[in-house]
Amino acid sequence: MPNSLIDVLNAVGSLLRFGVMPIYSDRFIQILAAAFAGSGSAGILVIHFRDKIREMPLAFCRNHVVICGVHKTTEVLVEQFRDQKIKTVVIGAGEDSPEGENIRRSSTVMLSGDPKNPAVLSLARVNKARALLALTGSDGLNAEIVLSAMKILETRKGEPLECILQISNPSLWKIIREQVLSPAKNPVVRIDFYNGPSLGARDLLASYFTPHVRTSLKHAPLLVVVGAGSLGENIIAGASRAWYESGLQPAPLEVILVDLNAEEIKKRLYLTYPRLRDAADIHAVPFDVRSAEFQSGSYLKTSGSYPFVLAFVCLNDDTAGLTAALAISHHLVGLNARILVRMDHNPGLATLVEEMSPETIPIIPFNSLSFAARPDVVLGGIREILGRAIHDQYLLTKSLHEPVQNGSAMVPWDDLPERLRESNRLQAEDIIHKLRAIGCDILPMTDWKSTAFSFTPDEIEYLAEMEHLRWMKAMRAQGFSFGAIKDEKEKTHPLMVPYNDLPETEKEKDRDAVRMIPRYLGMIDFQVYRPNQNPKGAEMITKFIEKD
Repeated sequence: MPNSLIDVLNAVGSLLRFGVMPIYSDRFIQILAAAFAGSGSAGILVIHFRDKIREMPLAFCRNHVVICGVHKTTEVLVEQFRDQKIKTVVIGAGEDSPEGENIRRSSTVMLSGDPKNPAVLSLARVNKARALLALTGSDGLNAEIVLSAMKILETRKGEPLECILQISNPSLWKIIREQVLSPAKNPVVRIDFYNGPSLGARDLLASYFTPHVRTSLKHAPLLVVVGAGSLGENIIAGASRAWYESGLQPAPLEVILVDLNAEEIKKRLYLTYPRLRDAADIHAVPFDVRSAEFQSGSYLKTSGSYPFVLAFVCLNDDTAGLTAALAISHHLVGLNARILVRMDHNPGLATLVEEMSPETIPIIPFNSLSFAARPDVVLGGIREILGRAIHDQYLLTKSLHEPVQNGSAMVPWDDLPERLRESNRLQAEDIIHKLRAIGCDILPMTDWKSTAFSFTPDEIEYLAEMEHLRWMKAMRAQGFSFGAIKDEKEKTHPLMVPYNDLPETEKEKDRDAVRMIPRYLGMIDFQVYRPNQNPKGAEMITKFIEKD
């Protein structure tokens, strides 16, 4: 092979210069094979050196993101991180999958092996990373990955490592949070949680289901979910909760669940969400979407009696999903209906669907990862999602009570100036801090009455003072100080005084902010709970009362 040595030297030079290069091509491996031609151990050496060379960029990794798990979410994240000039290292099986091949082509380092193995995490240089994302399909494995990282980072100096782990089981969340990964016990890592299917479902329902609930339907709509999985289960739970909380339910929400494991999924949902039986009637249809029974549409025979039919096809196969959506559409002709079909893999096919004749039942393709796999959403964790919810509530409150004005804050989240977004994130962070101060914590919402959670009067007063202190700290950071008159130009404000010196009307505003905490958390499908009575939290409140 001509110039093979020069090619090798050029490749290594590129590596040394840029840190990461597309070293996984067949061309490069062929060069290496040629370099070792003539040796009886050529095959073994090539395999050995191939693996070692693939790992060479790791020596240059700093401030990168380590992602555990090879699937579509990982592929999307790697692509977006690359666009932001952030290096990534991916750990997990599935190198030969379509997602794995696409990840390799993006010049990302991929490591095979057990992601919870400390040796593999060390090889990925987790000690030099900016974040660790444990996004495998197993909640338990994700927790073990973070535990292994904590052992490696015991002597870490400086800022803690951002550790985001995907937990979809609410019961497991509580155990992991209380017993293993309590934020107070882990100074070397900052632990946050992520649930992609839940985020995707909430985003879809906000656009296509909740608006119909708000129009005060006199009769329950029909919800059809085909191919449940985590996304479909979250859609059923989210829609049922919206119907339950609307106060409009003269009858339960009718849900048709089409899945080979429909009966098992139905039982699990009823066990997980105690109010679900009051909110929805789930009709389990254990059909294969390729079967004649499904194509016949017999399970839709009563659909004509509903004022609105909304179908979600959540299959992970784009072609199978579109086929199922078309089959459903034939049985809904003439009805007020919409069909949404998941298409995460084939944007070209999604475009064709969007161009279909408007005379048919609307079939709307959606990408379940368009919001859930955004780097800012994943890395931001609960802090980011809660900050967005606080801003959404602000927009809603302002629009209801004040004329719409042109202002920097009266815009969607993505259009907000970064300083205002960060202000909302800090407020969200402070909510978690307040709850921990009184011995409380958060967990995924399963009881839909949990938004009615009440703090004790002493807790409200204690947290209201914390809220005032937070506000004053933020104002000082902007250069404000006490002044008898509020003056934006001179940066003075009359409320920059101790909490006890505030007028009662201003104290009540701080108390209202505390009472809103369960509502804010409910907007992102979380709830307040008291794990075990925290003596430290109770002691802090007692001292606060005695001080007064």
